[in-house]
Amino acid sequence: MFGNAGKGLAGMAAGGAGKYVPPSARGGAAGGMGGSLSAMEPVDDRDLKTLRVSNLSEDTKEADLQELFEPFGGIFRIYLAKDKETFHSRGFAFVSFNRREDGQRAMDALQGYGYDHLILKIEWAKPSAPKDAGSEPVQFRSGYGKALAQDTTEKVSYASNLTANK
Repeated sequence: MFGNAGKGLAGMAAGGAGKYVPPSARGGAAGGMGGSLSAMEPVDDRDLKTLRVSNLSEDTKEADLQELFEPFGGIFRIYLAKDKETFHSRGFAFVSFNRREDGQRAMDALQGYGYDHLILKIEWAKPSAPKDAGSEPVQFRSGYGKALAQDTTEKVSYASNLTANK
């Protein structure tokens, strides 16, 4: 009936991709329930292998960055920040390598490199802070910024610019 019915937990753990592995049989959990919480949290080391490339021209495409960084090693991901309306580059990108050593070699070779009439600036990307919806205070609730007073006792007409007061 089931492919792993007679194999037990050990067979399922060694079974391969796509198979459920209970937490007690997963790698890194020493004896199952005795491990610490920090050992069970997933570690995302992509930020440790990601370069922030800035001073890019607005004509830069992902394929251009692929061609520029590929000689230094395997690339995991390229993110080119683009304007939402024009879809042109916003002048920076993130290039994630499979190995940190490859990223370091790329940084050493391309730091200050002249590309598309601009000088590239390359640094290790800083891990992004988690967004907390309630952390930032709301200053202007009207949607008009400072243009509309928040605590006004006067009656404000939003259509005042449409009426002729002549």
